[in-house]
Amino acid sequence: MRQPLSVYVRFCYLTAERFYGKLKRKLAKLLNSEQASAKAPKEVREKVDLAMLKAAFESLRLKSGDTVLVHSGISNLGKVVGGPKLVFDLIQEIVGEDGNVLYPVFPFGGLMYAYLSSKPEFDVKTSPTKMGALTEYALKAPGGERSVHPTHSILAFGKKSQFFVAEHHLCETPFADQSPFARLLEDSGKILLVGVGLNSTTHFHRIEDRLGAKFPVKVYKDDSFTINCTDAVGQQHKVKTVAHDPLVSRIRDCDLVKDAFVAKSVLKEVAVGQGTVGIIDAKAMDDCLEELCLNKKFSIYGKLWG
Repeated sequence: MRQPLSVYVRFCYLTAERFYGKLKRKLAKLLNSEQASAKAPKEVREKVDLAMLKAAFESLRLKSGDTVLVHSGISNLGKVVGGPKLVFDLIQEIVGEDGNVLYPVFPFGGLMYAYLSSKPEFDVKTSPTKMGALTEYALKAPGGERSVHPTHSILAFGKKSQFFVAEHHLCETPFADQSPFARLLEDSGKILLVGVGLNSTTHFHRIEDRLGAKFPVKVYKDDSFTINCTDAVGQQHKVKTVAHDPLVSRIRDCDLVKDAFVAKSVLKEVAVGQGTVGIIDAKAMDDCLEELCLNKKFSIYGKLWG
């Protein structure tokens, strides 16, 4: 499968735009050296408390019994009084004993291909998360079950945690049919965005794995990697996976579909502090992306042609 010509055109355009932006910033710094050297005023961060977060979650209709995948950057909201613990406990309280809460606890930042090329080893007990303070807190909290996957590991809390994470190591792509991302759809789950936007939402890749060759962009490199992984009881697994093509990753912009999401009520957002909290219906998201891709030739990689 070859890439659409539009992928290469978009890559060249964005590369040139980034180069121009970088050059412009350097020139501005040189021309305004005195201002640049002046001490910047200390930022005053707005306080965000329990009542504000609870009101936001309730307005977004997060409720008891929900299954929710949480993407977060709580510092973007301001100074959260109570920190990650407050947010973690509040979400658990709202969904209750019959709900399930999932956190992305990916052990890398940056490009997936570069990370896998470094030949990492993965251990559910010791591998870190690079997904923010809330996920760091969640990893230390009792009761979580972490999936065995070298790049896109998910931490699940709730009665159905094993349903979400037990077979992730059997997937040859991170978002395949036995992955937590596919299970989220099966369970009519939601995606909660706490202080982050669509570009932090990895669930966009589920449609790519589900459609496979029907998806018009070749998102993975041909190389495959076999990574040594260790589960919670110390059992060793050799997990085979592929990596996203860095060229394709660099042209990805999930905000390109935001207008469609809002129009179809896929995404709802409310302002909290200095940022936003949003919620996505995972099934509606999947349906909307399929329609955009197959019928309108449009995706998070831009308009598709050639």
